[in-house]
Amino acid sequence: MKTLALRIERAEDAEFAPYGQIIRRPQDTAANLASGAVESWRLPFESGTAPLVMFNRYHDKGRSFSVMEKHLKVTQCFFPLGGTSFIMVVGLGGNGDGGITPQDVRAFHIDGNHGVLLWRNVWHSLARFPVDADYIDLAFLTDEETQREIEGHLAGGPKPTHTAFIDFAQTHQTEIIVGEAAKA
Repeated sequence: MKTLALRIERAEDAEFAPYGQIIRRPQDTAANLASGAVESWRLPFESGTAPLVMFNRYHDKGRSFSVMEKHLKVTQCFFPLGGTSFIMVVGLGGNGDGGITPQDVRAFHIDGNHGVLLWRNVWHSLARFPVDADYIDLAFLTDEETQREIEGHLAGGPKPTHTAFIDFAQTHQTEIIVGEAAKA
């Protein structure tokens, strides 16, 4: 079994743009709606079926993994609750057929005051890795059918059609370890 160590990069808009959008308080963008005491900005969330809002707690169980997934019919949003920063591991298939290799994977440090919206077809690790905390709580936005399929599959049901998985331990004999944060 080979080991690939990922360097953690600071999540900046331009570097993260191929994978999704960093969600933060708007600075220089006019609100889509400004009425009375509220200003609203729309996010480009897309869903194939009814949206589903969930609460997830990711425990610090180390920073190694081999399995990633991508969702074909939904963008997904992750919003940290409580200000804990986390590591988001993402990747795009570099071979043109939607597949991915360990060398296509990147790790980004997400500030605990920012959220993440992942585009459709972006590979991501199953875990979010808390930074300097035992766990991280995230509000999570996905869609009903994607989540129902995943839960059914984990309970022994059929392979999902809205989600693809890869296990680098099986396909590339590789485990990925998320390393130290990149220096500013």
